[in-house]
Amino acid sequence: MKIARPKDEWRHLALLISILILFIITPAVVALRQGVVVMNILATIVFVTGSYALSPRKQLFAVAMALSAITVSVAFVLLYYPKPWLRIFSTCCIIVLVSYFSITILGYVLRGTRVTTDKIFAAICVYLLIGYAWTFAYALVDELQHGAFMALSAPQPNDQVARILEMRYFSFVTLTTVGYGDIVPHSPTARTMAVLEAVTGQIYLTVLIARLVGLHIVHANTSPNE
Repeated sequence: MKIARPKDEWRHLALLISILILFIITPAVVALRQGVVVMNILATIVFVTGSYALSPRKQLFAVAMALSAITVSVAFVLLYYPKPWLRIFSTCCIIVLVSYFSITILGYVLRGTRVTTDKIFAAICVYLLIGYAWTFAYALVDELQHGAFMALSAPQPNDQVARILEMRYFSFVTLTTVGYGDIVPHSPTARTMAVLEAVTGQIYLTVLIARLVGLHIVHANTSPNE
């Protein structure tokens, strides 16, 4: 039986830590003068660690690096040329990249029968990446359909970063089915997406995570000679 090497155990943990750092630090730095740049750097770190998580599979790794390079380049160009079409293109790039990470890492989680600590970290990463991808999907809908979402306190129309943070909050509130009600989908497209995300979040937690944790406990209590 092939045992995961020690360095492999850190691949998805590094991604998980980078995602958590992005989520925690972003609200604190975004108001600073160079806050947007810092946020882009943190997002770049997430993309790099996500690509590193796929490094054992060379073809997937090469695609991840190419998509990451395109996404990061467009994001930094957007800082100096904030054109609406470029903002839409940047958002689409992020959706494609994060979705790619989610699908490929999920494939790793589902492959094989033995559950390792690294697979637990990977499964958690997929859950967070799902919410992150939906964040930009909502932002894209709001960009194309003004008034798609209604909120008690909306950011300024030209404050795209604040809008992304608002959509990220809404995404994870929907994914976890907390539903505070301070931001609500208004258009049919936004409502459909919110329903799909809520269903995805519940199915993921109840089926996949519960199964992985259960198998991990069984394997941990099983003697190697058995």
